[in-house]
Amino acid sequence: MNHGLLKAKLAIGALALAMATVSYAGTTLVGGGATLPAIGYVGTGAQTNHQVFPAGTGSLFAVYSAVRGNPTVSYCQTGSGAGKNTLAGVSGFSVQNACTPDSSGAYHGFGASATGVGRSDLTQPSFAAADSPLSTTDVSNYQANHSSTFPVQFPAVAGAITIGMNMKTTKGVVLNSANTNFSDAQICSIFSGAVTNWADPTLASAYTLGSGDSIPSTTIKVQYRSDGSGTTFSFSNHLTAVCPAVSGNHFLASQTFTQVVSQFQPTIPSTWTGSSGNPAVTAAIAATAGSIGYAEMANSLQAGIGFAKVNGVDPATFGSAVTIASSSLKAYNAISSTTWGTNGQPQLVAISGAPS
Repeated sequence: MNHGLLKAKLAIGALALAMATVSYAGTTLVGGGATLPAIGYVGTGAQTNHQVFPAGTGSLFAVYSAVRGNPTVSYCQTGSGAGKNTLAGVSGFSVQNACTPDSSGAYHGFGASATGVGRSDLTQPSFAAADSPLSTTDVSNYQANHSSTFPVQFPAVAGAITIGMNMKTTKGVVLNSANTNFSDAQICSIFSGAVTNWADPTLASAYTLGSGDSIPSTTIKVQYRSDGSGTTFSFSNHLTAVCPAVSGNHFLASQTFTQVVSQFQPTIPSTWTGSSGNPAVTAAIAATAGSIGYAEMANSLQAGIGFAKVNGVDPATFGSAVTIASSSLKAYNAISSTTWGTNGQPQLVAISGAPS
């Protein structure tokens, strides 16, 4: 199933999903994938640790494990793309591979044999999580290694995507949700690369500044996800909904950021930096003056970075419950891996041979 493609506001633009579980034997479930829901799943340790076991007090998996008879849960933050590949059993990915990134920041497993976890018996993950919907490629990969059976993906938890910032005014005031309110048009111009300076006149309406204060002329340094990311998919899904084409170019809904901006930026600017996982993106924003990026709200709070309102909505207090209409749950469909709508929107494709 896809995740309903929430796109009313950027502040509620992400939805995490759990995928089909497999049977287990032993005392620990081993899973991994999306970094967006990780703090909710396993606690604040997810901001600083690749793999969290056991889950922190009060987190979803800790509450689950505390119920008598339920197993404990280990969670590895690989990003949605690697999580789906590990569940599918794609060559080079295994539940037994260590939960550590390679030199490029990519993950290839869930660390089942890690100290304390002790699940060297597992040949498949117990579960995976991804905030990017299953694509036609994901379905094919899964079927190739599971005797043509079908994976199942369903909504599990919603999270807010923030526009995080590390920028100060000429008087040293930190930009945050109290003084910065971007419109969709301004977000579109920043992430397409059309606007490259914080003091650009087209951004002036976003700032509420004190008397005599101003925005210094500073290069905008974009921080983005370098891994296959459901956060990137959800953010790009919003961009394709609200950003008009410019000279025939538009964003593409994708879990790969370089593909999202490929029509605007065939080569990523030297001032833009990719990091693997929401914790790393928020850490990069915190460490880089003049930067802006997109990440999960919980990670932004843990990293202590400033973040903007978007269209007047504060992602920390957007107020009402997220309702997913039954019509938004698309059974027996996947996201096309090769085609997009006229403005780069994701396209659903019926899964051939799916059960009725």
